[in-house]
Amino acid sequence: MLFHVTHTHGYETCMAHDETSKAKFMQTISNAEESGVKVLGVYADPPGHQIFMVIETETMEQLVKFIDPVIDFGDYDIRPVLSFEKAVASLSNN
Repeated sequence: MLFHVTHTHGYETCMAHDETSKAKFMQTISNAEESGVKVLGVYADPPGHQIFMVIETETMEQLVKFIDPVIDFGDYDIRPVLSFEKAVASLSNN
């Protein structure tokens, strides 16, 4: 399954100002496969204090395990998504 993950934090808790937090977030992304997660892309909106990730995993439990080390770094909006091709194909089969 594909998921679009949006991480949002405030200026006061921004990782750019805390080397320990920044290293922990980067390590969490680097260790994704240990949780059964494949990170397909990571993007940032620094002025908006948001990080966007596209990940692939087989279960929600794996996703929870992946996010857990940095869950207290901010808020997360997690949405299951389909590739555009799969979405169109699923509509065409009806």
